[in-house]
Amino acid sequence: MGCSPYFAVTGAHPLIPLDIVEATYLQPPPDSILSTTDLIARRAIALQKRDEQVERLHHRVLQHRAYQRFEKEHMHTIRDFDFKRGDLVLMRNTAIEKSLNRKMRPRYLGPLIVVSRNRGGTYILAELDGTLFDRPTAAFRVIPYLARKTIPLPDDFTDVGNDQVHRMEELDDHGDEDALAADD
Repeated sequence: MGCSPYFAVTGAHPLIPLDIVEATYLQPPPDSILSTTDLIARRAIALQKRDEQVERLHHRVLQHRAYQRFEKEHMHTIRDFDFKRGDLVLMRNTAIEKSLNRKMRPRYLGPLIVVSRNRGGTYILAELDGTLFDRPTAAFRVIPYLARKTIPLPDDFTDVGNDQVHRMEELDDHGDEDALAADD
């Protein structure tokens, strides 16, 4: 919420014993002696700010409630796998999803090996023989392959050089295909 419950209710910070002993003032100190109208004006300004602060606090509480409700309702569907280099994964075969004869087609391809993850969150995958896929794969298409252990990868595992892998890692979320095509 960003503030204490006391501040949310009263609009003023609570007084602690030190505040009473030192007699602190909740607003900036005045430059000179205040008249009664100036004092009333300063307190009215403080009360006007209270409504804005309570409204902002109310909005923040509602946002936090909505966030918690969303997390609770989608707890079993939101998955964020964080695959490391050498993990075995399966890739969803999205090419068959719109075809009419998809019932007997393989829904997932693999197992595949994770080479790395680029800064956009997509994965760079390779076949078991080291053949690198031509473009990064979206994270929603990749699920874990339940293997008993990971495969240690040597540095020269892929069939292309490390510079091509580094270029693929630098791609953004949109998979800037023009950059890959220009390099080939």
